[in-house]
Amino acid sequence: MKRLQIILIAIIAIFAASCTPKKIVNQMQENISIVGIENITGSISGGWVVTLRVQNGTPYQPTLQVAEGDIYLDNTLTAHASLMAPVTLPKKNISSIDIPLELKIHNPIKALALVMRLSEKNFDNIDIACNATVEMMGIKKGFAMEKSPAKKILDQLGYTTK
Repeated sequence: MKRLQIILIAIIAIFAASCTPKKIVNQMQENISIVGIENITGSISGGWVVTLRVQNGTPYQPTLQVAEGDIYLDNTLTAHASLMAPVTLPKKNISSIDIPLELKIHNPIKALALVMRLSEKNFDNIDIACNATVEMMGIKKGFAMEKSPAKKILDQLGYTTK
């Protein structure tokens, strides 16, 4: 009986060591990625939904707890987008995930110009700065991106900007 207890304690210790917060964060960074942007829909008053194709190669279901970003048009802060509700990624899967965003307008005239440009898929002089927090197994990891051209971001994510 004593030997069984020692074996169980050893197994628990090995398991606990393999699931350290650092290892979980590394798995999150190495095995979760945005494959592409499938769609962007919405309106100024009703919010926006960005549909992402996301690959989660981990055995965990991380949750996007916080996501927010500032949208600039011609170097003017035009709108602020924030996640309306947490979004959970299915484990070991490539999935389409809807990211519901609420929009707060900072400059109504620029916002109208922004909507017109977006409807024409003209991303010139549109910049985005954003940050997000993902939680997995009680461990939170923040990510941030400094102000960058929207066209470059969308091209990297495979969204057609033409």
